[in-house]
Amino acid sequence: MMTGHGVFLSYRRTDTSGYAGRISDDLARRYGRAVAFRDIDSIDAGADFVEALAQAMAAARVCLVLIGDTWLNAKGDRGERRLDRPDDHVRHEVEMALRQPGMVVIPVLLEGARMPDEDELPVSIRQLARLQAVELSESRWDYDMSRLATVLGQAGIVAGGASRRPYRWLAVLAVCAAMVVAGLLWWARGSDDAVDYVGLWYLPNGNYWSVRQRDGQLWVEESHRDSHEVWKRGPGTLNGDQFEVTLALVFEQKDFRYVHRLTLSADRLSLIGGVRRSDRQSEQSLVLTRDKR
Repeated sequence: MMTGHGVFLSYRRTDTSGYAGRISDDLARRYGRAVAFRDIDSIDAGADFVEALAQAMAAARVCLVLIGDTWLNAKGDRGERRLDRPDDHVRHEVEMALRQPGMVVIPVLLEGARMPDEDELPVSIRQLARLQAVELSESRWDYDMSRLATVLGQAGIVAGGASRRPYRWLAVLAVCAAMVVAGLLWWARGSDDAVDYVGLWYLPNGNYWSVRQRDGQLWVEESHRDSHEVWKRGPGTLNGDQFEVTLALVFEQKDFRYVHRLTLSADRLSLIGGVRRSDRQSEQSLVLTRDKR
């Protein structure tokens, strides 16, 4: 018998089947129960597949859309792109998740995949391109899974019991309280906050940021890991607990900028958030660390 799950895993078997199993197993260990619905494990033999998927989606609180390097352009038997077919099961699952009230839909990028742009997706699922993605990398799997677990906790997925849907008014009060506290801290500390951001920060690809204060403003330069040449630079601004950085290319004149929104970790050793191009809506998750990996 199929039991209720808080997390629905949407994936294409030819793309991220192995990752789906690994994520499901990791979440089960973290939560002490089978928290994720995965069709190959969760649907009994002889059950109506379509009905079982619909029931699982209705019972879930979160839908993780696993996107690998072939998710966007996987082809069918006749050479057509699968996502363009209305009966494609992945497209149908994403459509259901986006329509379901209260469902938290999280794109999960795997195998170095990028977030699709809106114009690359069927109209019915273009909203997916505007959602904040989480990246899972082999080189930092445990760390990335911890971040994902934090996001699931915020969505009401808890250990040792069924998922809970947070009361909307409590969430609003919590956000308001956090904003008040952040404002008071900002007022009390003033420009001293900038000291926490000054120094070297390393990106996952080996490039690194040099953050320094210049004329009372934070300034960021990104250098290449091999040549050590600065190839992006721009200002950084502290807006409450967010570090907002806008970088322009040094060697090319482009109309777009790289816009970063980052939060300093409690131990002040990581900057966690996302980056997007100013001419695009989709954002990629990003973590910078004090220590070179």
